[in-house]
Amino acid sequence: MKRIFVCSPFAGDITRNVKVAEVLCRQVMRSGHAPFAPHLLYPTFTDDSVPEQRETGIACGLAFMECCDEVWAFTGNGISSGMRRELDRAGQLGKPIIEIAEV
Repeated sequence: MKRIFVCSPFAGDITRNVKVAEVLCRQVMRSGHAPFAPHLLYPTFTDDSVPEQRETGIACGLAFMECCDEVWAFTGNGISSGMRRELDRAGQLGKPIIEIAEV
């Protein structure tokens, strides 16, 4: 079972973006893999509107990326600044990036 880092927008239309991330996680699971979506986890106990807490949440997610096998990135609505950081880090780590345009 591969560990899949789910990369999709969070900020902005949070309700919609959470639903997109949930759909992606279900797709990962249907594919027989284990999803990790930091933007579904960390905002449950941090405040994304507080810059320091947002930064800590992103940093925690990037730390977990190191043990993931692939990054699945939803790019159908563009790439947010948080996603750009994740994708740049995935490139630095040599992680395969699977681009998903539609959910």
